[in-house]
Amino acid sequence: MMTQAHTRRYLKRVILITLALILILLVTSQAFARGVTAQIDHQDAEMGDIITLVVKTDFQTFDSPDFNSLKDQFELLGSQRSSQIQIVNGNYQAYSRWDVRLTPKQAGDLVIPPFNVDGALSDPIVLHVSEAPKADSRQLGSSFLESSVNITEPYVQQEVLFTLRFYHLGQFLNGNIRPPSFDHAITQNIRNQFNYQKRIGGKLYEVYEWTWAFYPQKSGAMTIPPQSFNGRIQYRGVLKLVQDKTQPIALNVQPQPDTYPAQSAWLPAKEVRLIEDWQTPNPIRVGDSITRTLTLQADGLLASQLPDFQFKEQAHFHIYPDQPHTNNQATENGMQSQKVEKLAIVPTEPGDIVLPELTLHWWNTEQNTLETITLPAKTLTVLPALTSQSNTFDTATLPETHETVSRETSTTDSTTWSVSWFSVLLLGLWLITLWYALKWRRALQNLPSEPTETANLKNDQAWSKSPEMDTVCDEAELDAKSVYRAVLAWQQQASIESSDRLLTDLQRLKAHLYHQEPLAPQTLADICAEIQHLQRQAQNAPAKTGSGQKLEPIYPNES
Repeated sequence: MMTQAHTRRYLKRVILITLALILILLVTSQAFARGVTAQIDHQDAEMGDIITLVVKTDFQTFDSPDFNSLKDQFELLGSQRSSQIQIVNGNYQAYSRWDVRLTPKQAGDLVIPPFNVDGALSDPIVLHVSEAPKADSRQLGSSFLESSVNITEPYVQQEVLFTLRFYHLGQFLNGNIRPPSFDHAITQNIRNQFNYQKRIGGKLYEVYEWTWAFYPQKSGAMTIPPQSFNGRIQYRGVLKLVQDKTQPIALNVQPQPDTYPAQSAWLPAKEVRLIEDWQTPNPIRVGDSITRTLTLQADGLLASQLPDFQFKEQAHFHIYPDQPHTNNQATENGMQSQKVEKLAIVPTEPGDIVLPELTLHWWNTEQNTLETITLPAKTLTVLPALTSQSNTFDTATLPETHETVSRETSTTDSTTWSVSWFSVLLLGLWLITLWYALKWRRALQNLPSEPTETANLKNDQAWSKSPEMDTVCDEAELDAKSVYRAVLAWQQQASIESSDRLLTDLQRLKAHLYHQEPLAPQTLADICAEIQHLQRQAQNAPAKTGSGQKLEPIYPNES
């Protein structure tokens, strides 16, 4: 038998190994999870705009990114570093962050290069910089208001971005602006009060910017009326009342081109994507349900402008469309919309069924051309339906399998490390340590000790009730097999001799389980009552050194 000192040494070794594994996982998880992100507050800027670049790590570091590579294209106005540590629900997270203010030195597409922090790299960023419009004498005052659109000759129902900017020097105290009104158009808010700085004529202005998208519903001339801003600022110690107005903007809305297919829904967009996904049983039989998911995505349109797909009933299958799910998301460059439609296709006859190709036309507003997306026809082979007997057999023996096929215009493969696997590993190691601790604690308890302690322990075990026996006997409907197993466990735990009455009932139970004779309904209740009687007698009697008669296990191969 293992000595107590050896057991303690073994337990200590297990704990040390577990702690070492946890430490290794902590180190490796930091190595795998390290990441650096870089982002700017706006990607479309003008000369003189002051841009905020944020570089952030998801780990704590003493290293710093090298911003000297920016000096060729940008003027660095200042930077600030900060660190943060969070412990949320037991998860430790550390961050390092750098905020850099910069302004472009030239117009064009400027590339912010990747930044290296402790071996982790950020992604490059492309900044679009345009020449700033020349400011007149009115705009060089302490405040002014300007408005602009991204296009002056849009097509009907095409997205137009209207931007309103309020510039001021000094300190802004208060003010208000009303949302613009566009005649015969649908309006959507894109950006609400974005704040940044801009250098104009050697002066640094604070800028408040608002952006709306509107979609003209009729062609012809359209005028956006002047917008006004009322408020107060304090400049050079003087309180000033602000009442600024913009100039009206004239638009010429173009009708739908004649070359566009007349029977197709009019879709003027920057980009349109159509994705197809199939979920089919393998093999396909008559009566099975085939799921076809169509996802339509568009840049520069609302979800309400996206068309519904029309499908004709075929002779060999039925189509059951679900209610489409739509979604709109506002971005810096306009609206992005999505419509997802699921179709259940149920074949009614065996053989090959052909689902016709799906064609979608849309107008590319960036290239001013007609574009067409085509999903090719798909042929499915359908087998006859199974009979009820064969179907029952297949359901019981074979798991259901599906084949998933997706088609889309572009695919991006990315690998993202999650901390959830790490938490699961830590939990598993903790449970293993706990199991070993309990196991060797029992081993310590079974070590030989003083004879009086052994006798007392045996006495307690002999007189204790069996939880399994009590549970089985408390059931409303006694089960013969469960009662026999419970009696077997009770006999192995307790040192109580069985009475003649109990042995007789157990022989009948054993004969019944081996299908030798029927069992009287009262036999199981008599066994439970007799065991309870023996337990009460054992509690009032001194412990016996011998053990009672034991039962051989029934169904020894079962657990």
